[in-house]
Amino acid sequence: MENVYVVRLGNLYYQGRDFNLTDNYRYKMTDNLNDAILSEDFDDVKKIAEKIGGKAYKINLEEVK
Repeated sequence: MENVYVVRLGNLYYQGRDFNLTDNYRYKMTDNLNDAILSEDFDDVKKIAEKIGGKAYKINLEEVK
């Protein structure tokens, strides 16, 4: 895995969807990148970003020695 993508809205990152009893859902956001959902599929991340008004960002992963 060399590159992953994340959705960012302001200073928050997409963490997932939270479903409630009325069959509605809301988006969960986090301010910690470690808790955010990282994906290798840019198209999926871009669709989520468009839905919530955020942007998709690419994160380059490199091995540290």
